[in-house]
Amino acid sequence: MLAQIGRHWRGETGLAVAWWVNVVGLTVLALLLEAAAARLGLAGAVETRAAFTALLAAGLFLLLVLPAWQLIGVFRAADRHAEQVGTILAARATQSAATLLSVLLAMRFLVFAGEAWSGARVAYPLGAPNVVEVTHGGRLLEVRGGIRFGLADQVRAALAENPGVRRVRLTSGGGSLSEARRIRELILARGLDTDAVSLCASACVSAYIGGRHRLLRRSARLGFHLPRNPGFGLRGPLTADYAAELAWFGSHGVAPWFLERWVRTGREFWYPAPRQLRAAGVVDTFFGRPAPGDEIYFR
Repeated sequence: MLAQIGRHWRGETGLAVAWWVNVVGLTVLALLLEAAAARLGLAGAVETRAAFTALLAAGLFLLLVLPAWQLIGVFRAADRHAEQVGTILAARATQSAATLLSVLLAMRFLVFAGEAWSGARVAYPLGAPNVVEVTHGGRLLEVRGGIRFGLADQVRAALAENPGVRRVRLTSGGGSLSEARRIRELILARGLDTDAVSLCASACVSAYIGGRHRLLRRSARLGFHLPRNPGFGLRGPLTADYAAELAWFGSHGVAPWFLERWVRTGREFWYPAPRQLRAAGVVDTFFGRPAPGDEIYFR
């Protein structure tokens, strides 16, 4: 096996085998494996730093290391074919096809890199740290920053040390859906209220919706969208994992028309108007002054 890998890399494999087996065949196999992983719900299994690291390594191998080995080997095989066999046209045609394929694979890798960076900010301590602190005389637990792996453990510890907490204030642009669900379970188990005073978007709303009574400052926003990186290229209109999340919202009083609009919005952020949030059953009570120019939404 290792000998065959080395032979292809050095261009010693026949041109037909190098192209049709090592390039075309393995590329098709990789695409089939990716599609199978999507159907099996692999994306939903990425709930720990170790699982993300494993998926990241697999992605780098399939989308960077393997294509580099394939394309460099087939270029060398084509040069060797032109020198030894003499059919220069076949060699250059194969190299042209390989060049086109390399462009397509490079674009695919760039998509993966963007999605992997988003995932890395959830999995690893990149950027500003999370803030989990108890304020207002021990009655309010404030949770700020990206929803990274391990945040639910921080929230659990803070609640255990502060039994007088009655409300959780969430300020986040999103992060890990599985981690937000764990925070939601903690909120539900204690019957806590939730509120947001600035931005609570993406996975953050999955924790916010767990509040016994849900409050929103009139100058704040809730942001909704479908997952943007469901497993680094494992694409589909709606993953099974996220369909289950929407079903949870529906079973806890969120109106069907709101969920349908959420799905239609797709991966672009949607910031519903206050009246929509109240009518849909997402927000129970607004408080504070609205942002300048937003007064009309509260009449």
